[in-house]
Amino acid sequence: MADKTLLDILNLSTDFLKKHDIDDPRLNAEILVSGALDMKRLDIYLQYDRIVNEDELAKIRPLLKRSSNNVPVQYIQGEKDFYHIKLMLNEHTLIPRNDTEILVEKVIEYISDKTFRILDIGTGSGCIPIAIAKECPNNLFFASDISSEVLDIARKNAGLNEMSGKIKFYKWDLFKNPPSRSMNDIVISNPPYIALEDWKKLDPKVKDHEPRIALTDEGDGLSFYRRINDIIEKILNPNGMLFLEIGFDQAESVKRIFNDKFEDIQIIKDYGSNDRVFIGRFKQNQK
Repeated sequence: MADKTLLDILNLSTDFLKKHDIDDPRLNAEILVSGALDMKRLDIYLQYDRIVNEDELAKIRPLLKRSSNNVPVQYIQGEKDFYHIKLMLNEHTLIPRNDTEILVEKVIEYISDKTFRILDIGTGSGCIPIAIAKECPNNLFFASDISSEVLDIARKNAGLNEMSGKIKFYKWDLFKNPPSRSMNDIVISNPPYIALEDWKKLDPKVKDHEPRIALTDEGDGLSFYRRINDIIEKILNPNGMLFLEIGFDQAESVKRIFNDKFEDIQIIKDYGSNDRVFIGRFKQNQK
């Protein structure tokens, strides 16, 4: 076989992914090729005429094969950047979306220079509390999840971002275990909010590879919001703030769930102008 340059390999990889109907084939090819060769994406173009040897090709081929089978590139690479932090990921963790950064931004705006006790429910990779702790280190952070495997990744991510001592991770099933009274000033959650019928229609890259337990509540998509509302008196101080990520069509339903106990309710839109974040203040007269 004639010698192939970096640009040749990038073009061939792009064509291969395109034939397998992979979204953004050029971007995915850049990420996979640069990752396999331990170089920056820009370096592919700066060194476009460099010859790729057989050992390097042997590193690239299996990554392209996995991508052609709809395995998300973040799992293949094992990492993702999120709000100024880097995260390790695996098949147990949901891939953080860019729109979740809006939730992080709103919490950081609210905290400002104050000090709070903050609880993240269903922390997953730990992306939300780690990103907030990085910007607001003088707060006390707690993060829970149902999965031991996920919590292991979250703890590693905290260490990776030098936040190990700032966040206490613990295992908690929101539905099966009644919460011990642990009062917080801020409660955050990005719960599984996709209805089961909608989950069945998801892109195979999401449905077949990302953890089902982190995507759907196996019902109407509102179960976790109802449960949080049921126990809110045990986890949030009166006048405390609740920040939730929601589905694009769930704003009115979520507001109805929390309307009796919360005031100053806001719905924040995402980058696509879809409803994405619920914010509410726990009423002072709640006990």
